Amino acid sequence: MESISKIQLRLYAAKRKNGKWQLEMSRMPKRISVIGRTPIVDEHYMPSDLQVVSMSKLHKHVGSYYGKIVKTLKEEGIITKEYGMWKLREDLQDKGIAVYVTGRMRCFYHFYLSWTPEGVEFIKEIINHRTQH
Repeated sequence: MESISKIQLRLYAAKRKNGKWQLEMSRMPKRISVIGRTPIVDEHYMPSDLQVVSMSKLHKHVGSYYGKIVKTLKEEGIITKEYGMWKLREDLQDKGIAVYVTGRMRCFYHFYLSWTPEGVEFIKEIINHRTQH
């Protein structure tokens, strides 16, 4: 038989996990509003023909450093930060330049804005246009 202190500890852990789950679910409508019409793909079931580049790896493909890319995209109004997520400008959400990659980490879901090859080229054009002017 388990001691009372072990049972209390397990109950406390379960309540805490439940509280975190409820908080995470309460944030979901805000996340959905950020995502808008941008497609969502599951990191575990991503189509084999879909290639995406995350925001953190974008600098390798664009030829600039992360901070400059983010600053440029923000200044051009391409992305904004809302509720801890990058939001793509509404008129670009269904153009096929980006997707949100999602996956589950314990009881939490995360959503990362990632760029398709077309999106990478789009960003390269913006960066190059800015450096030429």
